[in-house]
Amino acid sequence: MEIRSTGIPGLDKVLGGGIPRPSTLLLAGETGTGRTTLGLQSLCYAAARGEKVLYVCPTSKSERSTREVLSAYDFYDESLKIRTYSISSVERDPLTMLVDLGNTVANMKPDRVMIDPVTPIGFGFPEAERRRFMYSLNTAMGEWNALVYMTGTMTSAEVCRSVISDIADGVIYLSQEIGRMHTDRRLKVIKFNSISYIEGEHSFEISSSGADVYPRLGHLVADNSSSVQRTGSGIAQLDEFMGGGLFRGSSTLLAGNTGTGKTLLGLQFIVHGAMNGEPGIITSFEETPQELRNYAANAGMDLKGMEDKGLIRMLYIPPAEVNVCKHAVQLMELIETTGAKRMLLDDISGFDYVYDNSTHKREHISNLIRLFKNREVTSMFISSNAAAGNDLLAAPIPISPIVDNLLLLRHTENKGEITKSFYILKSHGTNHEKRLISYEITGEGIRISGFQKDA
Repeated sequence: MEIRSTGIPGLDKVLGGGIPRPSTLLLAGETGTGRTTLGLQSLCYAAARGEKVLYVCPTSKSERSTREVLSAYDFYDESLKIRTYSISSVERDPLTMLVDLGNTVANMKPDRVMIDPVTPIGFGFPEAERRRFMYSLNTAMGEWNALVYMTGTMTSAEVCRSVISDIADGVIYLSQEIGRMHTDRRLKVIKFNSISYIEGEHSFEISSSGADVYPRLGHLVADNSSSVQRTGSGIAQLDEFMGGGLFRGSSTLLAGNTGTGKTLLGLQFIVHGAMNGEPGIITSFEETPQELRNYAANAGMDLKGMEDKGLIRMLYIPPAEVNVCKHAVQLMELIETTGAKRMLLDDISGFDYVYDNSTHKREHISNLIRLFKNREVTSMFISSNAAAGNDLLAAPIPISPIVDNLLLLRHTENKGEITKSFYILKSHGTNHEKRLISYEITGEGIRISGFQKDA
């Protein structure tokens, strides 16, 4: 058996490298989930690389009409061989189709075959006879020495009961949730003839260019020893209060109310790193890149200049469009292409649009933190409290236990004047400052002004 690429970005990784040939793979799901797109994309990928491919389609349309529909895909390849069968005939008399298909395969000797869909074949038979036919089809496919895709219109419960799932070497189930702004598409491998595939649910998107699969983040996470080297935060006095700076690869949470300067502190952290040879990435869910550039310029930081030099990259995603798997993949690609050593995520409330369950959100952020540690990327996360006076440790989504450092920024009243101050609530491995620290936001960024009694 040889491993063949699916040609679908991300899917080979999910499957542990690709698909063995010969083998059979069932792409199952309800209407509109993308089964045909995934299968055809893989067929056309192979055709473009010189493989012989055959598309078998039980349909009410002619071959010409079918080809016209398929040609709308950007990945469509003219060399794709198409064989159509009347859907009403294959429901009543599937054996005639099986004989004809066997002759077609014997003459063509295709490397890949796709039967789309397989579920209507023999639909008019009693269940026992249909099962016997499917076993006959399975025997025939085993003689083709090809990689065979089958698509099936099934619910998850039907997949578990179907004889087609029994005969297939692998089963991938596709699902979708149609939201107000976009469609959330998921796939999971139910079974596969390889032990190296990635279990769980993965995200994917479909466009005219085809499908892109984004493997779930958890499989990329592995333990890694912590660094003992330190790096600057961008504020010299803060480094002193934290025992000499941040440990490389550590994670820091900046929490506080609106207007306390969390984003500014994060920008100083990123710009300071870029100026000292540590490229950085800023990913934002709320403020656009231009808004961040303007904000940085008002504090004396040339964010745009650093971008032009390739020292800083920005990734902006509106909250309603957040796809956490895709977002993680994009961050990994940016880390690899830029050699980034610093990461700013502003802010984690953007994940609220995806996760209703606080445990799932915390698990995702924990995986991100571990992923950054594995790549020796020092990270900062921003979190806004819902209201003044909130205790971060009692917040509905407390990620404070999973970060290495925690700074709580707050407004305090001093003799009728609103002032700004912060606590270093924790800093792993450091005898950090315990007192309330006052600071100001100036035209040159954040300036620490001393200590203050907690009001």
